[in-house]
Amino acid sequence: MNSDHDLEELLGRLSPAAPGPELMERLREARPPEKKPRSLRRLWLLLPPLAAAAGVAFAWLGHEPPAAPQQPIAEQPSQEPLKPVGSVQHLMEVADLGIVVGEDQQPVRLIRTRWIDEVVYARAGGGEPVKEGRLREEVLPVSLDLY
Repeated sequence: MNSDHDLEELLGRLSPAAPGPELMERLREARPPEKKPRSLRRLWLLLPPLAAAAGVAFAWLGHEPPAAPQQPIAEQPSQEPLKPVGSVQHLMEVADLGIVVGEDQQPVRLIRTRWIDEVVYARAGGGEPVKEGRLREEVLPVSLDLY
């Protein structure tokens, strides 16, 4: 019986058989044609457009865009007092912030709400009403009854 060392030596001397001539011929026919190495002259043809593009990029990045003309803010025709005539509140988001323990050792759940308040004002002298929107955020403590 052969030892493991003898088997490894025998396996090390093995080599794959050479492929048959028909197979070699088919492989040669299937090989794509060899490409000739490109000359460096073609690289020189790319340098002027690349340099022009780099110059345009540097000019564009270094140049500040012209300042936009300032639009006047909508001015009220007169300083008449405005009276609120109506409002609508839209609840946009409710988020649970977690539970905290207050000074009296009672747990309290904190809830954050986000609202959009729309207030409609009327001019004292008449005319078209003015609508104003405000974003409001509240954190509400909610006591927890634990028994």
